[in-house]
Amino acid sequence: MHPLEMGGYIIDTPGIRELGVVDIPDEELAHYFPEMKKVMSRCKFHNCKHVNEPNCAVKEAYEKGIIAIPRYESYLSIMANEDNRR
Repeated sequence: MHPLEMGGYIIDTPGIRELGVVDIPDEELAHYFPEMKKVMSRCKFHNCKHVNEPNCAVKEAYEKGIIAIPRYESYLSIMANEDNRR
């Protein structure tokens, strides 16, 4: 495990071809994205999944460029790949 100056780590995983997200319910996934967690309390619905709901603060932050495109797309990809999370 190698620390990054900006925070976080890079992990060398020889022989492992894929990492996945396991046992995270849809309603908790956004909590693992700090930039989403900062704004999600402003969503209209407390159980917002930040995908298609109206008045979603996360989607609004994404559209304004506050949340980076790759981060939001990563979130959507994980949400869409439910089989790997159950």
